[in-house]
Amino acid sequence: MEKIAVISKDQELVPFSYCNLVEIYEKKESQWQVVRTTAFPPIKGNTVEELRKETEAILTLTEDAKAVLCKELSGIPFSVFNQKGYCIFCADKADQGTLDGMVKDIEDSDEKRRRKEEMIQNAGPVETQTPGIYFLDLMQLQKECPEISSKKALLTFLSSTPFLELQLVCAHVPPWLETDDTYEKKIRKEEGGVHITVTRKQC
Repeated sequence: MEKIAVISKDQELVPFSYCNLVEIYEKKESQWQVVRTTAFPPIKGNTVEELRKETEAILTLTEDAKAVLCKELSGIPFSVFNQKGYCIFCADKADQGTLDGMVKDIEDSDEKRRRKEEMIQNAGPVETQTPGIYFLDLMQLQKECPEISSKKALLTFLSSTPFLELQLVCAHVPPWLETDDTYEKKIRKEEGGVHITVTRKQC
């Protein structure tokens, strides 16, 4: 089970700049328990550099935790924890329900990220029940993964997969595909987007 760092002022959740205590919680059997407590002096710095340096010193006290919980964490301190990859949560209390809820949010986020990575890795047309005929809803793919361009989704497929027909659903005809003379393209505009049937030109 992952550990959670609760940052407080004498076990009361307050904004980060007033805090003086880090408690590391770990779930043992069905209960969250404090496995380490470390006190530190509240932040005094005013400049960006001072704030960053003091926050980094506090961060070293939480290094075996995956997530941090505080009443309020913003600005330079938020940036420091965020850059180190912590899951950051803000709440009024650190009770069993709050800590369980944090774990569920982290797991949901991890699963969503895993699904997205899988989608990016497998981005491209899939063969339909008819051999040689492939389909890709590019609109839906780019809605889920805006970073995937039409070229990224299609070029490898077009250059390496033997196909009879490729059926595409797009928001618009990709300009690079429109000007590519290697393929015949039948285009029809419908309410749900542009439907394109792509076939290789016959010699």
